[in-house]
This record gives sequence, C-alpha cells and structure tokens, in this order.
Amino acid sequence: MFKILTTFKTVYETKNFTTAAQLLFLSQPTISVQIKQLEASLNVVLFERNGRQQMTPTKSADLFYQQVQQLLDLWDQDLYALHHPDGQPKTPCRIGASHTTASYLLPALLKTHRSELETLALDISTLNSSQIVQKLTQHKLDFGFIEKPLTEKDLIRTPLQTDQLVLAGRPTEPWLLREPGSGVYHYTMNYAKENNLPLENTMTIKSNAMIVQLLRQGIGQSLVSSAALLDYPEIPSRPLSQQYQRQFYLVARKNLPEPLQAFVALLMATPLPIE
Repeated sequence: MFKILTTFKTVYETKNFTTAAQLLFLSQPTISVQIKQLEASLNVVLFERNGRQQMTPTKSADLFYQQVQQLLDLWDQDLYALHHPDGQPKTPCRIGASHTTASYLLPALLKTHRSELETLALDISTLNSSQIVQKLTQHKLDFGFIEKPLTEKDLIRTPLQTDQLVLAGRPTEPWLLREPGSGVYHYTMNYAKENNLPLENTMTIKSNAMIVQLLRQGIGQSLVSSAALLDYPEIPSRPLSQQYQRQFYLVARKNLPEPLQAFVALLMATPLPIE
C-alpha cells in the first residue's frame, strides 16, 4: 500500500505519468494501473485525464495528498526507528538553506545549538528559495531558510536576520546572475528595471560562492550580500539603498514531530544577528 501511496504522491506532484514513472523507476503502464487501483479502492476520481500523459488533480486528490504526506512521514519515522533498535534513535531532520543563509546564517545557528544536534540526524540541502518552499510543501524538507518572502498555506514563516545587498564588481563587466527563483535574482531584476539596464551581457551562475570567486578574479558584476565580501576587501563594491536590504526567513511545515518543533522554536528564539 505504501508503494501505491508513493506513486500517487509522485503523480500528483509531477502531473505526468511518464515523468512519475521515470522518477520511480517503473514503467508508465505500471503507474497507470496503480492509480486506477487506488481510485477503485477509494471509490473516488483522483485525476482528470487530459490526453495520454497529462492529468489534473481533483479536489479529492488535493485532500488525499495532504493525508498521504502525513502517512508517509509517519512511515519514514517508524522505519528509521526500526533500523536503529539499539539506544535512542535520532530524529530525522531535513533542512533546506538558500545559498546565502547556508554560508552566513545556518552554520552559526547550528554552532549555537550544538548540544541539541546530538538527538537529530541532519540532512542539509542548499537550494534556492523557491525550491525550498516547493520541497517543503511536498514534505521533502522539514524546515528551511530562505531569502524571499515566500510562503504557502501549510507553512509557517518567521522573519530572522536582515541582510544588505551591494553592487560588486566593475561596471564594464558582464552581469553574473543567479537562476530564476533565487532571492538575489529577484533583487537583480528589480535593480535592472529601476536603472533601465538591458542586461544583455550576462552569465547565469547557480552558486553564490562561484560568483564571489569570479568577482575576485575581476570577472563580472553582481548584486551580492555584503556579508559575502567581508573576507575579500579587494572586490570593488558600492552600497545600495535600503530597498535592497532583504530579510532572511525560517519557513517550517506545520505538524512537525515534537523534537523538530522544539528545535525550530529554539532557532526562532535565538538572538540575531549572529556573526
């Protein structure tokens, strides 16, 4: 049954039988049969078919998706406990951090609460803000740190530390852009619009760390966190207005296991800023 629920969850998220089959390493006919079996056992229609591969979830599927996520979360916790029968098992803790928060906020937070980490099995991913919110809604992360004021109805968002962006690099150099969905990309597009910049000569770099290293080599110009330049005084930069002072947020799923709720509450109560 849990395999069929995993199939439903994947189909719901991809809205495509073929894509779901590729992700689950199953054949497309197998995916289709499992969904039909699930619909028959529940006596509801979960997807309206739009052609051979595409489908639209029904209202019943929207409700069932939320229930399935909770069931699979409990199942994962039980499996983890079964695989660690000796002693007190650690609680799985999946954290997503945007590129800037992963470098300048999360390490200091974890150091501050190092003793509490002994009861947690951490799995930390570096993603952009939009990807973190998406994975939170899919229960693939428990909580995360983002740079954009994004949220969803089943997520709790708490403001943390502020961060000032600056314009770094030389004005004759190409623009180094983060990918769409990144907090820095959002601010860069606003800056370009505000200053009537065409942004014709650009490079897309999906890493803040690489952007900083390119700037150190005299390559490119970019909006970056002022914190990213503290160790690199050789990189030329100029300040921007408070319009480019952004907020870091902690975003968490509702109904987390009690140990994770306590850890998130502890992080939110930590005095900031942390250097």
